[in-house]
Amino acid sequence: MMRLCAAILMAVLVGLAAVGLGAVVGGNRAPDGTEVQCDLPVELHRRNTTSRGQGCCVWTSIHHAALWQNVPAYQEAPKWIQEHGIPGGAYPGAVEKYLPEMARQRGASQAPGFLNYEGSDLELLKLACRTGRMPAVTYSYSPSGRYGGGRIAHMVNLVHADDRYFAVLDNNYIGPNQIEWMTPEEFRRSWTDLGGGWAVILLAPPPPPPPTSAN
Repeated sequence: MMRLCAAILMAVLVGLAAVGLGAVVGGNRAPDGTEVQCDLPVELHRRNTTSRGQGCCVWTSIHHAALWQNVPAYQEAPKWIQEHGIPGGAYPGAVEKYLPEMARQRGASQAPGFLNYEGSDLELLKLACRTGRMPAVTYSYSPSGRYGGGRIAHMVNLVHADDRYFAVLDNNYIGPNQIEWMTPEEFRRSWTDLGGGWAVILLAPPPPPPPTSAN
């Protein structure tokens, strides 16, 4: 019965994509069955919190990326921000300042590299996801209708990016079957609509691929 329900759900999602009805929320496969590139286990999803009354979505997204790419210096970034009494809201200059400081206080001899990018180059994001890195990206509205369809100032994780689909993990919507799949153009609008796109990409290598049985 569960397999039948899953098959029906997949058929519905594929049908919606085929007729151009836009973004959908689902599991770790695109409407056409493509597997998500950065499949952070559900039990590691972290819900957004606040520090001094401001949301920690930037730091939560960096935490997700640091878990995925095994960068301990930046893991639990929201807790570090809270412990130091820093307002949660962040911008490129804050990331440039606080990530190296976070790494030094945690004993790193050198801050792990990261790209603090401002612009609109989707090819850069495709390259990051294709090589197993999980960008933290700005997000100004939900193509699938979350947040009542209104504009928001938010950061999420880009977990898939190719010529057909982009997908985000939103730290306000965590858990199973919460990945938001959209077209590249839907993503571009959400990414850049508040004055230009911003992405934080950790440069550490991705996790190794899962083992496969020998032929």
